[in-house]
Amino acid sequence: MSTSKQTFSQVKDILRKIDRSIEDARERRLSGAPGGPGGRTAQPAGGPRTDIARDATRPDEE
Repeated sequence: MSTSKQTFSQVKDILRKIDRSIEDARERRLSGAPGGPGGRTAQPAGGPRTDIARDATRPDEE
């Protein structure tokens, strides 16, 4: 079973759109343009977790 030229063209068009979208998002992120986070790394609500290591229990510390 072979892939038709029309199907191949549709897939190429979809991949081009995805690539363009990724490039646009990267440009917005790096340039700090409105609608993007301005190059900052998003933090979860409530701020970053700093207590992860303290939450972990080790069998040899019990």
